[in-house]
Amino acid sequence: MIYLGNIREWITAEMMEHLEKSDGDTTPVWQPERWTGRPEWEEAREKARPGYAHRNHDFQQFNSKSRDMQDFKFSLPDIPGDDREKLWWFVKLLPGQMQAMHFDPHLIETPNPQRYTVFMQDFQPGHIFVWDNKMISDYKAGDLYRWSDPMCYHGCVNIGYKTRYTFQITTYGN
Repeated sequence: MIYLGNIREWITAEMMEHLEKSDGDTTPVWQPERWTGRPEWEEAREKARPGYAHRNHDFQQFNSKSRDMQDFKFSLPDIPGDDREKLWWFVKLLPGQMQAMHFDPHLIETPNPQRYTVFMQDFQPGHIFVWDNKMISDYKAGDLYRWSDPMCYHGCVNIGYKTRYTFQITTYGN
């Protein structure tokens, strides 16, 4: 992860209040149908099968198609030096929720992808983020990071007492 700076001013009180009060889309951790039929995904699917295939884990997310985001207006943050097309989503992890180690399958079919993460709050004990066998902590609300490898395995878990919020962006195209 490459630190690009802090965009705390982009995070508004209204945005955080909306995320806190909204449920978002419940997304299952184990989604085998997303991983079948493509040889480049089979390795990831087989890695996840033993630990997650028979469990009912999920997490919350919001994107442009989410019911909870239809009437909420906000501007996407500026990404220094990257004004290409953007896919975006918020991730809301309640205490006890997680996203298992994975890579994002949408990147395989996205031309020239680049990933970014904005931490929506200061680091809280128990908010764990792992990417490419590394962990990040001591971040501040608004810290913006570019992923050095958008296809690396990553995951997160909230074993803390407060809900964890991040904003994820994929830019793509030429």
